Amino acid sequence: MQVLLGGGGSFSAGGPGKGMYSRLYTHILNHYTQVDHCASFHHIYNDSSLFGLFASFLPAGRGMVGGNTPGQILPHLVHQLSLLMYVDVPGEELQRAKNQLNSSLMMALESRAIEVEDLGRQILVHDRKIPVTEMTAKIGAVTGEDVKRVAARLFGPGAGNKPTVVVMGHEDVGAYEEEFVKYGLAA
Repeated sequence: MQVLLGGGGSFSAGGPGKGMYSRLYTHILNHYTQVDHCASFHHIYNDSSLFGLFASFLPAGRGMVGGNTPGQILPHLVHQLSLLMYVDVPGEELQRAKNQLNSSLMMALESRAIEVEDLGRQILVHDRKIPVTEMTAKIGAVTGEDVKRVAARLFGPGAGNKPTVVVMGHEDVGAYEEEFVKYGLAA
């Protein structure tokens, strides 16, 4: 899901492996010129995880022309999360994300430092080193239904998870809970 959402900076060079065809790039960065950067992230731990989206944009406050408030940008981000849960992922888009994830995995393993860090994480989480062939096979087996299932587990209304919204700047995001409810996500 993180690779599918992707994202990046509005001034990045784009191209293969840069997230140019990811959902956040095509649906946020390409449509809202005031958004400088928009991306998804995830951190996986043994007993928990953190998944999120972030955006930086030209603020509306302080008399700036063409800016937005966090409350104006948040619905666009929440909408992208809801699409993962309620709309089938087109096969071509899912395959592109899987190809990008496999490529990133292979490229990362070219670095000895990253390989050692990954080995340590695998031992801590799985008690063994997972062969690359097993990882790529698992990536290849991911289906659109898997994406929907995991999205529902993470941010579905029955998931029991509460979203955290952090805003930096002069504006407040407002009643963000209402946006999550409006898009059928956990609140």
